[in-house]
Amino acid sequence: MATVPRREQIHVDINLERCAGCQECIVRCPMGALSLDSAIWKAVADDAVCVGCRQCVRTCPFSAITVEGPLLILPRTAAHVHADDHVFGKTEEVHQGYRTWDQALKEADRCLACPDPTCVLGCPAHNDIPGFIEAIRQRDLKTAHEVLARTSMMPDICSRVCDQSSQCEGGCNLKLAGGQAVAIGLLERFITDQTPVPPPSRQSPDGQDLKVAVVGAGPAGMSVAWTLLEHGADVTVFEKDEQGLGVLRWGIPSFSLPDHVAHRPIDALAASGAKVCYGTEIKPEDMDRLLSTYDALVLAHGAGIGISLPVPGRDLPGIIDATTFLTEAKAALREGRSLKEIHDGTRILVAGAGNTAMDVARSARRLGAGEVTAVDWVDARFAKVRADELMQARREGVTIRFQTQVLELVGSDRIEGAVFASTLQQSATELPKRTNAPLERIAVDMVIMAVGYRPDPALSASIGAKLPLKPKTPPAIIPRRLMAAGLAAPAGREMLPLVLRRDQDRAEARKPQGQRVWAVGDALTGPQTVVTAMAEGRETAHAILAARPQRGVAAAPPVLTAK
Repeated sequence: MATVPRREQIHVDINLERCAGCQECIVRCPMGALSLDSAIWKAVADDAVCVGCRQCVRTCPFSAITVEGPLLILPRTAAHVHADDHVFGKTEEVHQGYRTWDQALKEADRCLACPDPTCVLGCPAHNDIPGFIEAIRQRDLKTAHEVLARTSMMPDICSRVCDQSSQCEGGCNLKLAGGQAVAIGLLERFITDQTPVPPPSRQSPDGQDLKVAVVGAGPAGMSVAWTLLEHGADVTVFEKDEQGLGVLRWGIPSFSLPDHVAHRPIDALAASGAKVCYGTEIKPEDMDRLLSTYDALVLAHGAGIGISLPVPGRDLPGIIDATTFLTEAKAALREGRSLKEIHDGTRILVAGAGNTAMDVARSARRLGAGEVTAVDWVDARFAKVRADELMQARREGVTIRFQTQVLELVGSDRIEGAVFASTLQQSATELPKRTNAPLERIAVDMVIMAVGYRPDPALSASIGAKLPLKPKTPPAIIPRRLMAAGLAAPAGREMLPLVLRRDQDRAEARKPQGQRVWAVGDALTGPQTVVTAMAEGRETAHAILAARPQRGVAAAPPVLTAK
């Protein structure tokens, strides 16, 4: 284990009046620094073994333990970043990952292999993170892939696009102790960079004789299909576009997710027996015909309708949505050409400052835009954006302004400017409010709306379901397993609502939304992360396998509308 030399002493103090001898701390200490004094039935500590991770502090139900001293774990191993201030026309992947076994082994050795790993709770897919890190320690890539395959069918993609800081690494006990989390995402990527992700492998015959239709070939739909194939089901995926992948294809630029990585899961599905019907749009009137032909139907059509700011001037020429821009920008950069609307002097306003907005802004800079400004009315502390995305966008010349609200878009024949107001936001649970500061106007030549997406409710309405579901109120009583893991302690309270929400969404993905109809991903719960959609897809597939739905008398094959 990678610990630093003991230049400073750690002291573990156990309040014997509070200690009940429940042994929660003993069970969860990864270093074996705690034991039970059976004579007095109290916990005792060995300061010489403790590394200061403070799991005992977080998990003690009686607040009987305090730890003094530093965290004695070596610093995080840095990976290469292809940082370049001049990005015009460049499509190289910015984050390169670990390049050598020495780097990966050094970082893997920082993992404490916690007996109750909160990193697993932080991962929406509940990947066995200590398991694949131990396989890296053993230089056993085959086992590492096997561990990942139990819960993930796209570790190469998730390791690149996940916001690990609010998921697995946000739950890392080193991070909860105030230190640097284990670089879980980089280690996961190292595995897939060394050897390709295996295709679906037969796990059981549980799905034999099941015939399932999946609407949508994005992360959620592919995950459903992948898991069903592993259990022998007959799967057909209907995709309205001429290519699959959903947001992985059009929404994430190649400098963050290379094309060969993004296309891997859909190519593996097709090669493994899934029938993928491109250019085939499923409409509400097709639902009955699908249900007469398939045993189960899964709605995984995503959230493809862009949201526009409800402000005056939003219909002016020169204002486009993020989907259109990203699709055109990705093709232009791949082909080494420019977009006629963008040149060195073009002033672009990006409405929004989330992850999609950063992809838009960084793509615009690569296409040669002169000034790119991204604005969001939320406080930076509560923004739903990866910290590394913000850092890279700023390095690449993007101006990012939080607590800034677009009040009006102005122009005559086309967009000419935007009017801003300043905002104030006290917490993540309240909406920002306008301040009394003077309004500001800036000149812009183009506006790209990147404030979010919503799913088309037409398909779900045709089966009588109201989707996407509204977020549920977190349970008033925190589940015992999360209490015991220390997520109710002050250090874990930021992670707790995220873990509860993800567990609720996974439970919803298991429930049918109609007779032999399931919904998953953005179509079920609204826009979410790639890994959450993938995790829900596996839940839906297992629910179908358990239910073993059967269609009635087969009718004629559905008549579908091709684009």
